[in-house]
Amino acid sequence: MFIKAILSILFLAILGSIHCDSLPDTPTQSYAYVDLSHFRVEPTDVKFDVEMDGFKDTTLQFTLYAQLHNSELLEYLGYIIREPRTGVILLQEQLTTPVSDPLPIEIQGTFNWETSTTNFEQLLVELYALDRYGYGIQHQATLTIKGIASSPPQIIWVNNPGSVEIPTGSTTLTIPFQAKVTDPDGQETLDRVFIAFENEDGSILVPNPNILTDTGTGLDEVAGDSVFTITFSVNSSNSPQNRRVLYYARDKAGLFSDTLKSSFNIINP
Repeated sequence: MFIKAILSILFLAILGSIHCDSLPDTPTQSYAYVDLSHFRVEPTDVKFDVEMDGFKDTTLQFTLYAQLHNSELLEYLGYIIREPRTGVILLQEQLTTPVSDPLPIEIQGTFNWETSTTNFEQLLVELYALDRYGYGIQHQATLTIKGIASSPPQIIWVNNPGSVEIPTGSTTLTIPFQAKVTDPDGQETLDRVFIAFENEDGSILVPNPNILTDTGTGLDEVAGDSVFTITFSVNSSNSPQNRRVLYYARDKAGLFSDTLKSSFNIINP
C-alpha cells in the first residue's frame, strides 16, 4: 500500500530523531517525494518439519529488499513489525541511510525473529522511507510461520441439554452447545472447534460441521476462556428427533482431537 501524505503525530513521535527547523509550504503536484518500489521480504512463509527441525526454540532471519528513488531527499529509512490483528508494535528498527544517488538504489536489511518450532505466527512488516518533513511512503508484507504440533487438541468437557421440548405458538428457544478445548502446544495453535449432529440411522444431519467460537458474544460468556459456544434454535416447526452430538477440534497442523459425544433429543411437550 502506498502512502504519500503527512504521517500522523503518533508516527512522528515514533520517529522522534527527525527534527525540522521549518516546514514546507503545502505540497503541490510538482513536489518530489522519496519513493520505494519492488519491496519484498524473504522468506514470506516458514514451515517447520518435525524430522528436520525437531521441537526447539530457534531464531529466524528475514531479509527485506526494496528499490529507493529520490534518495537525496531521504531522512529516515526503517521498518516496523506488527501483530496483524491488533496492530501492536513487536519490533522497530532503523536501517542505514544509503549514500545519495540520482539513480534508483537497491537497499537491503535483515532482522532476526526468536520463535519456536511449535509456534504458529503471522507478522506484518511495514517498510518506511521519509524525507525531513515527514513525507514519505510505506510498503507492507505479511509473513507466516507454521510450527509443528506435538500433540492434538483435547476436549475437556462438553455441555448441552439432553432434551428440549418443542415450544408452542411463536416461541423460539435458543439452545447453547459448549465445549472446553485446550491444546498442549498452546491455545494459539488451536484452529477450529466443530460440532455435528448424528441421526439415529448413523447419518450426519448436515454434511459440513458447524464451528463453535470463543468470542464472548451471544451466549459465549467470556472471550478467550477456551470455552467454545454455538447456539441453535428450536421452534414449533421442529419435529421430535433423537440425535447424537459430535464435538471435535483441529489444530493448525491438521491434528484432530478425539470426538466427544452427547445426546440431544427434541421431544413433544
